[in-house]
Amino acid sequence: MEPFATDFQRTTRRGFLRLAAASASLGALAELRALPAAATSAAEEVGGRFFSGTETEILTQIAERMVESGQAAAPRLRATGAIATIDRTCQELDPALTSLLPTALRLVEYGPFLFDWTFRRFTQLSDAEKDASLSGWMTSRFEIRRLAFKALRNLSILGYYSQEESWPLIGYAGPLVRSPRPPT
Repeated sequence: MEPFATDFQRTTRRGFLRLAAASASLGALAELRALPAAATSAAEEVGGRFFSGTETEILTQIAERMVESGQAAAPRLRATGAIATIDRTCQELDPALTSLLPTALRLVEYGPFLFDWTFRRFTQLSDAEKDASLSGWMTSRFEIRRLAFKALRNLSILGYYSQEESWPLIGYAGPLVRSPRPPT
């Protein structure tokens, strides 16, 4: 009998339920449609952070590739509050949904070792190599990889396009009634 078949037969009910829960969490994030109204700019960030510094850099590099439009007038992701908005959103969501995001980020970071046989981490790849790596996540035969990709893509897009600087790219003039900003 092949080693894989033996490992598969040893899979416990509890392990299967953990995988199902992980899939459900990432699936829920993949279906996330709108950011909370409280998520605005990086200057308004209060409290702790959801992602560590390393995870924030991985997320930033993933999001940069996900929202790259190729338009010269497009603001760079790092020049917006998109990552702070994503961080704040993850803090506000149910921990059962977001607890796997740091793990997903680490898997994407070391994914080139595991899936592409490239001996560099994701953050060390060129833009074209990052795109190829993310494409592998998007088209993977493993549903958990595809769900992780969708969750990270949705968070990236929602974080970026919730920023006022990106609104002209999509023809959005902004809300009809602006919320009052606190005096600075």
